[in-house]
Amino acid sequence: MEITVDAGAEENGLAAMLQGLLAENTAASDGKRRDLERIRTRFAVVAPDAEVAITIACEGGRCTILDGERDAEVTITADSGKIPEMSLLQIRYGLPWVLDEAGQAFVRALVKREIKIAGLVDLPIPRPLDTLRRALDLVRLTRVLSVNG
Repeated sequence: MEITVDAGAEENGLAAMLQGLLAENTAASDGKRRDLERIRTRFAVVAPDAEVAITIACEGGRCTILDGERDAEVTITADSGKIPEMSLLQIRYGLPWVLDEAGQAFVRALVKREIKIAGLVDLPIPRPLDTLRRALDLVRLTRVLSVNG
């Protein structure tokens, strides 16, 4: 799977960091490559403190990282220091493991709203199949980005 940074995002440090992590992890693991190939949800990652945002768009055997929020279905918002920490989550039984130190820190950050995940559920009219696809794709993206799984 080809992982590229769009020309408009070349100066975006968050784009470069995530492209490097995605490329390295998928090159090292067939399972992570397959997970990335299955993602159909557009994800935005926003770091308000650094005033940067990117969108991860995967389709047709390509994954492109775009500058800014571009038609994202799910938006992950966190300060720039929290974003790399998410790659430290352990993966066990195919899911992010929240019972170790990194997992508990992630859950605390969610509860404290230091990390926000928006767009998993459609409101006001929930669409269960879209919600399921987005949730599964979020798990897949977490598995791909994890350096510990």
